[in-house]
Amino acid sequence: MHREIENILRKLYETLERFYPDDVKIDDKKYLEKSGLINLLNNQQGNLTFLIDVKQLRIVQVSGSVLKYTGYSPAEFADNTLLKFMTMFAPEHRSFMNTFVSWILNIEKVLPVEYKSRQFISAWGMKLFNKAGHGMRWYLNIIPIEFNDQKNPTLIMMSIQEVAHLVKGDTYCIRGAFGNEDKKIFVYYSNEEKTIDNDIISDREREVLQHISQGFDTKRIATEMKISPNTVDNHRRNMLARTGMRDTTALIQLCRMVGIL
Repeated sequence: MHREIENILRKLYETLERFYPDDVKIDDKKYLEKSGLINLLNNQQGNLTFLIDVKQLRIVQVSGSVLKYTGYSPAEFADNTLLKFMTMFAPEHRSFMNTFVSWILNIEKVLPVEYKSRQFISAWGMKLFNKAGHGMRWYLNIIPIEFNDQKNPTLIMMSIQEVAHLVKGDTYCIRGAFGNEDKKIFVYYSNEEKTIDNDIISDREREVLQHISQGFDTKRIATEMKISPNTVDNHRRNMLARTGMRDTTALIQLCRMVGIL
């Protein structure tokens, strides 16, 4: 297994070398002391948070419950952190990191500069196993902290949450939102291995979901939106199938986590 993971890491480094040909110097102290970022990391409630030097795939800082998320003690996990992290992925999702990094960087390559300065990237449904073999499903989000001259992220904060109670099925999704008011949004679906430039739910579906979150039943939603009850149920089924969520409660939570509800 280690050889397979070493090949995955090699491909990751090759991808990063293509997109970051120049050496990037990260001033760790600037972010861990002057900006107060370490306090932000430590205040992540129940999350596992990494501060990552993108070019070197170097983990600058780890904060949160390492034992809860990995089964390793902080001292164990600190010994070759990246390799331990990669070994946790289930075989069918072991290529996730390659897919994730390549997907983001290829989008960055074609995005106009004005969309790059504000980014929110999330993924959910990845299958992992901790040290004891206990299965997990993760949600992660990435927020860039520093950029190079091409506005590609060089330092990122990655925060992880356990979402096995929300997710069903065997697939994962990646969502990237770029820009301020006028956003560009891309979503990757692993089951289809394709990217679309529409959000995980449409405006009409969001309206249905807002009503559901307010406790409205199907009949009342149909009346409020002037559509048939069957159309309401179809919207509900389509949203659940597309996102891989267990039920509408999980769907509402996901949409709040990614900031679209």
